Amino acid sequence: MVLSVKPPPVTVRPAQHSGAGVTQYLQLASILRHQIAHGELVSGQRLPTVLQLAEQYQVAGITVRQAYGLLKTEGLITSDRGRGTYVAEASAAMPARLHAAINDPRATDVRFDVLEQRNGVALPASLARGDAVYDSYACVRKVHVQDGEPFCLAEIYVASEIYKRFPKGSEKRHKMAYLLDGHAKNKMRKMQQTLTVAPADMVLAQALGCSFATPMAHMVRRISDASGRIAYAGLFWYRGDRFVLESEYPFELWLSYPGVAVPQTLD
Repeated sequence: MVLSVKPPPVTVRPAQHSGAGVTQYLQLASILRHQIAHGELVSGQRLPTVLQLAEQYQVAGITVRQAYGLLKTEGLITSDRGRGTYVAEASAAMPARLHAAINDPRATDVRFDVLEQRNGVALPASLARGDAVYDSYACVRKVHVQDGEPFCLAEIYVASEIYKRFPKGSEKRHKMAYLLDGHAKNKMRKMQQTLTVAPADMVLAQALGCSFATPMAHMVRRISDASGRIAYAGLFWYRGDRFVLESEYPFELWLSYPGVAVPQTLD
């Protein structure tokens, strides 16, 4: 029996002409890739035939064949003539270690590839949002890698007077929020986060080793100190097939302060 692929809440958009938009097979491949990564499609599961999936998503058969071909190249699915197409046995839901790498600021089971470091820069207005800021910031751009696979591109600003207290080279070994907690002179008071979803552009696709238009989780994070000044602000782009945000709070805290679990907008 063929197990059907659960459609997402949106349909694959019609192909665009003159090179505009996202090719349909890349959209379909992204949907299936996400379902495999998050365990909605499990190892060894048989996938629908080309005809069945084409009817389900209202696309041409060539679109399904191209999407399957891409996922086969990535090692996520296998095909056997006469037997069908299956999720590869090596494919599995996101490992617990990756959950920790994303959600735990103390995580050390991560490699940080620093792309750029600048000091003495101003905090961008899009991150300051009219709040009190320090005179200058250090900016660090780096890629977070786990098990040889990149999963996040980060651009982080830390107040220069705090950043200078970080041990030399520590940004290559630790998350910046962890270093902030350990080396800031004053304790931090508030953390704000906003999460949105958008397709990967070519820069993100190249940095994170994914296909153009792969769904990305875009996180904006700001941390303020006791004086109300922004000590840390970061932009994070996570591959959608390698991202999960986990939170656990006492029920009464969540009930009385829902902003803990559902971040307020930064506007």
